[in-house]
Amino acid sequence: MNKTPSTKRLSQKQTRHLLYLREDKGQISLDFIAGTVIFMVTFMFLFQTLTSLFVPFVSNSDEIKSMADRVAMTLAESTDGLADSPTENNIISVNRAIELNDQMSLDYNGVLEEYGLSSDNTKYNLNLSLRETDGSIYQYQGNIVLNNGPVSPVTANVAQTSRIVYIEQDDIITILYVRVW
Repeated sequence: MNKTPSTKRLSQKQTRHLLYLREDKGQISLDFIAGTVIFMVTFMFLFQTLTSLFVPFVSNSDEIKSMADRVAMTLAESTDGLADSPTENNIISVNRAIELNDQMSLDYNGVLEEYGLSSDNTKYNLNLSLRETDGSIYQYQGNIVLNNGPVSPVTANVAQTSRIVYIEQDDIITILYVRVW
């Protein structure tokens, strides 16, 4: 038996396919470029659309948390707040706390402006309270010292910051609560 390799004739389509596979010039075919461009445009469109769907669910919790922190720091550490001395942080005066409580009762909007919580475009609410370590409202000589501002709503995004402060006149440690929404 004579086994000779058979020569099989390739079709013109098969020949072009083999020649295409042998090319090593690094050229990209137009269909690959078109497919890549369509994929990228589709991906960018979906990314833009999907991220905009979640915008209503984004809260301003970071913004109001920083505002509550700023107000608490001003009240506990600054002479513009409740502190008697700029060098003794978290030591507050009962008289200043009583004055702030009265000022919030008389001119609540003025207090908001003073602490940067009210402007032409936005207005936040502020609730301040001074409590003893057991959670009860702090009283000095039978009078409530600081517990003022609207009651924070249940459905709103409320940021609360608490600072441990020392009241010199009464020699007691209390907690200053600042709520912003």
